[in-house]
Amino acid sequence: MALKNTIASTVLLTLCFACAGYGQQQADRIVNPVIENAADPFITRAGNQYLLLATHEDAITIWSGDSLAALPKHLKTVWKPADAMKQVWSPTLWRLKDRWWIYFTAEYPGGQHGVYALQSKTADPLGEYTFRGKLALQKTAIDPSILHVGKTDYLMYVDVDPQGWNSVWITALKDPLTPAGDGRQLIFPDKPWERGAGTTHNYPVAEGPTALYHAGKTFVVYSGSDTGTHVYCLGLLTYRGSGDPMLAENWRKSGPVLSFSAEHGVYGPGRGTFLLAADGKKDWLIYHAKSVKEYTYAGRSIRMQPFTWTADGLPNFGVPVAEGPLASEQIKTGPE
Repeated sequence: MALKNTIASTVLLTLCFACAGYGQQQADRIVNPVIENAADPFITRAGNQYLLLATHEDAITIWSGDSLAALPKHLKTVWKPADAMKQVWSPTLWRLKDRWWIYFTAEYPGGQHGVYALQSKTADPLGEYTFRGKLALQKTAIDPSILHVGKTDYLMYVDVDPQGWNSVWITALKDPLTPAGDGRQLIFPDKPWERGAGTTHNYPVAEGPTALYHAGKTFVVYSGSDTGTHVYCLGLLTYRGSGDPMLAENWRKSGPVLSFSAEHGVYGPGRGTFLLAADGKKDWLIYHAKSVKEYTYAGRSIRMQPFTWTADGLPNFGVPVAEGPLASEQIKTGPE
């Protein structure tokens, strides 16, 4: 009887460990979409913490965790407007000197969209922030992001032109709140895939610029076409490696580099942001998309998938993966 009890206990213990291991594996899996009802993602890292921001409920919220899979479980609102400010969009987070800065889009009733800034009170990106006001840009501005070239920080943003297009502009920064001068147009949407080709929504759009760096090369990944269409996609600028980065002639445009997949049921993929692996094993693309082809801004959600690089050193994003868990070889998402 004692031997039978020992065997039974051993089997039960083994099953418990197996179940615990399976549960941990499931907890570590990325399941797309990872965050529902959110758009315009931006990801960065602080030590071993991943920090994800997005357009979400007219506030500045940060998802955080020690793995990509853990992000949806930990959401904190770090700032919310206390006045009539609305349309709080597209936040991005940057460590500049000894503080964290959040740039975001917003507007006041009767006014135009502009770029606003928050400054962290401490070195903790999840701590309290101080509202630092609106940046003095000469254009109506949305979608702020930072580009580093050499020793200079540049602010990229999008001008919503009253004549009917969105184009990406760039200006150097004297300090986190002060543009060094007038900006210049960096990306004008002159390609069919930036103008809703194949749809009846032909509003020319280049928006959501995000810097990407690899093997000594500098890129800007941006979105083309109206985000409500299924053909919303990613385009690519490649810096030629010399010359003023504020001049469009010193960049090479290509695209689209990520488009919708009817086979996988993913439409309108755009607003790419990136997490590069410190160990060189796996780089990640985070973006928003929707699951319907119809024209709508509703139902956008945040998705993740790994990407690779071509022999020429260009990003290869592949096609949007189908909804559901990523394949088993893509499970490991701890701090790289």
